[in-house]
Amino acid sequence: MSDTPDPILDELPPERLLDADHLQPIVAGINCMHSMETVKQYLAYENKHQNRTPVQSRLRERAREIRRDESDTEEQAVA
Repeated sequence: MSDTPDPILDELPPERLLDADHLQPIVAGINCMHSMETVKQYLAYENKHQNRTPVQSRLRERAREIRRDESDTEEQAVA
């Protein structure tokens, strides 16, 4: 499930979302990400272009949340 592309990629590709000057809309976009592949794409773009620590940190945090949610879902499926 988490490797399918997020709709955010079509609506707000990395170059558009991460071009914002304010952190709040960027964080809102990050919160809409539901796949590791999406987070990786945005993190790679941020690393290459803006290299802002708060944005990178939030993207990494979102990746941890997605992994945790996947782990919880797998545990529930086994139980």
